[in-house]
Amino acid sequence: MGYYNDNWVDDTALEFPKIGFWLVHVFGVLFLFWMGMRFAVRRVPLAIIAYRVLKMLR
Repeated sequence: MGYYNDNWVDDTALEFPKIGFWLVHVFGVLFLFWMGMRFAVRRVPLAIIAYRVLKMLR
């Protein structure tokens, strides 16, 4: 006969994925955020230069 284990994780998004699935997604999001911040920080001087040029044109 069948044995049913009443688990709070059943029929939720947490049921199927294992820890590797969540590690890949968490580290993937952190990596993309980190790369985006590096890109943004490298581009700051261009924004400041453009602002100063536009300010001088007034």
